[in-house]
Amino acid sequence: MKNLGIITDRVVNLGGSAEPQSYPQPRQRTHRNRFSRFLLRLGLGLICVWGLLLGAPATFGQVKPDPEKETKIAALNKEMEQAIEQVKKIINQPVLRYARGPGLKVTVYSPGWFHEGAMKPDFNKVDVRQTQEFNYDPHPYVTSDLTPGVVFKGTDLEFNAMTKYFYTDRSVPKKKLTQPEMLEINRLYRSIGKCKTELAALTTPPEERLDAATNETESAPVHEPIPKGNYIKAAIGIAIVLGLYFLYRILRR
Repeated sequence: MKNLGIITDRVVNLGGSAEPQSYPQPRQRTHRNRFSRFLLRLGLGLICVWGLLLGAPATFGQVKPDPEKETKIAALNKEMEQAIEQVKKIINQPVLRYARGPGLKVTVYSPGWFHEGAMKPDFNKVDVRQTQEFNYDPHPYVTSDLTPGVVFKGTDLEFNAMTKYFYTDRSVPKKKLTQPEMLEINRLYRSIGKCKTELAALTTPPEERLDAATNETESAPVHEPIPKGNYIKAAIGIAIVLGLYFLYRILRR
């Protein structure tokens, strides 16, 4: 029989007596099912978000500027730029030129004085004295299609693959450097190399430096400690999931 929304049925037991059985209203059962599904989805969403938080760096959202570090980076950049400017000044010194007169025997270089491109020196190791070339020495006077009206003495010129990187004007040849000038370039190169190494240590993330070191040499694996903040995040996440689970069980009764 139906009575105030409660469906009553009779079930015959072993003793032959009939006992009424009550069932929840369909609307109430649907409401519970929807709420249970909501809790399940909420729990899965929280688990995903917590997983992202665990995978994020411990300093996520807490990055603070380091004035001392920034000052050191600025000083290193300034030192390196000054060294580079001094290198360019030495390498690109003007060369004495002469007007090309009629009947003058001249060797012409074409196209231009130099090929395209330049090799970047190893600032920490290279010795520019070892790479100095005297290709122009056999020719009394030389010029190129870029400077048709003037000539240069071959003995005044040089080419150096380890200084070409800093050639600023390739329309003219480069002056033959003296030994003291090349020693000064070597010193400046070392300064540039030192600045680059220290800047890389200050600006490159630790994991990238570790990858670079691993690629260069084989070494034992380095295990970094897990930040304590990750343990706290994991504990809170587990507590949330357990709380949702027990709430779900209570509502299922």
